[in-house]
Amino acid sequence: MNAVLNNPYRIVGLLVGTSAKEQTKKISRLTKYLEADQDPPEDYFFRPLGHFNRTIEQVNEAASKLNLDSDKMGAALFWFYNGNPITDEPAFDAIKEGDLDQVISIWSKLTTNGEVSKRNASAYHNLGTLYLSGILEGTNTNEAILEQGITLKLKFLESDFIKDFKALAADETFKTSPKELQLSFLKQVQSEIDKTGSVTSNGFLDILKKQEFLAKEDFLKGFIQKPIEKIEREIESARNRRKASKSEAAKAGQQLFNSTENDLKQLKVMVGEDDIKLGSISDKLANEILQCSIDYFNESQEKESSENYLEIALHLAKQAERVAFGKLTKDRIKDSIETLSRMKDKELNSALELLRSVKNAYETNKTKITAEVHAMPLGFNQTINWSKVNQMIEKSVDWDKVVDLILKTITHKNVEKIKIMANSTQLNEYKNLVDFVIGKLSFLQVNKVKYICYWKTENKVANAELTLKSLPLWAKWCLGIIVFLILVGLIWGEEGIEVVFSIATFLGIMVLIGWIRG
Repeated sequence: MNAVLNNPYRIVGLLVGTSAKEQTKKISRLTKYLEADQDPPEDYFFRPLGHFNRTIEQVNEAASKLNLDSDKMGAALFWFYNGNPITDEPAFDAIKEGDLDQVISIWSKLTTNGEVSKRNASAYHNLGTLYLSGILEGTNTNEAILEQGITLKLKFLESDFIKDFKALAADETFKTSPKELQLSFLKQVQSEIDKTGSVTSNGFLDILKKQEFLAKEDFLKGFIQKPIEKIEREIESARNRRKASKSEAAKAGQQLFNSTENDLKQLKVMVGEDDIKLGSISDKLANEILQCSIDYFNESQEKESSENYLEIALHLAKQAERVAFGKLTKDRIKDSIETLSRMKDKELNSALELLRSVKNAYETNKTKITAEVHAMPLGFNQTINWSKVNQMIEKSVDWDKVVDLILKTITHKNVEKIKIMANSTQLNEYKNLVDFVIGKLSFLQVNKVKYICYWKTENKVANAELTLKSLPLWAKWCLGIIVFLILVGLIWGEEGIEVVFSIATFLGIMVLIGWIRG
């Protein structure tokens, strides 16, 4: 931790509690060694914590930070002091020699009972400093080491012996309370964690929740306020972007959701799912994301954007729904989602409505004509000409009018939207209805509306209609006669081929006309 490794006391090589006179003397002596480009004698720099070459500038800067009592106290919270010479001095010697096992053994024996006393108060503070230094990384996880350091420090700062420590670090005129010292300590720790990312904010919060100390409630309030303020800044930024360009509102809303997702999760961990502060900021966030969705959709619709703006706006509204907390906000978002969902299926619903009406009309006519035919009285040896009846049924619907309605209602643009819809049940119904209608149209009619059969290639759509079923009855008769004439020509031999070929050609042209005209 930088607060330990670059501590002003460390740079000048002093322990907390060194007198002003000794401090001045030590700094002067250290400066002379550095000016002479010589290594200074062993002091409380504690090289095993991490060596670097001290410069005159660094020493002067560190010395300036040990002038004011408030600065001295802030540095003292993260450095060592000699509160019990019997145990602390051997521990300091062990640090200088890099014998960390010995250091931990000395101070740990004094802290195992969990009670802070005059004899072991400095052991709590000093061992906590050692854990926070980072020198013990690799012996455990970062979070576990941090927890040990914080636990020891807070127990020390919670004890009555903090008064002795304060008297050592600052002048007797310096006024501060245990709560203020705890807050100062934790704020520095939090600042370092935010910079290094060695432990997550949630991990830090979990550590603090396990502790009992005076400043706990006050610190957690400030801790909670930080992500709230960040979310509020992101909301304001998105609002400004949305107002500046509504066509960019969807991007602003998506970025807002992405940039605040972790902060919101962190808040939930801190305060719980039912906290009022969480509810307030969640609803502010949800309303702004929803407004981005609405503004983007309205702007895109007005400009007839080629983007799939409805799907984008709907996705954003659903993200707002995930964030929302209060009933009013949830209801507003729900209404918006329902409106967009209806509009999303508008093209498919219109197509289905038209195609159903065509099929229903056909089926109704078929039922009616069939019933009328069955009701007709038949004379002796009379039979029903079902080919003619079927022809009447096919012509009972004005297919040219159907084609015109399809061209107006199921446009190319609508089909592009229908393609990407996810409602498989409705899409299957659409495909079945299209197949039904296509099967009733002539070749020329199919050619006009074949785009509605988007899941098939053009050749498949066209070839599907070039069948005998699409021929009128007289054309089918002509085709039959052609086949008969070919057989007769084969029987007659060469003399009849010419005559048969002429007649067959004429009938073939008639059949082709019938094929085209349907």
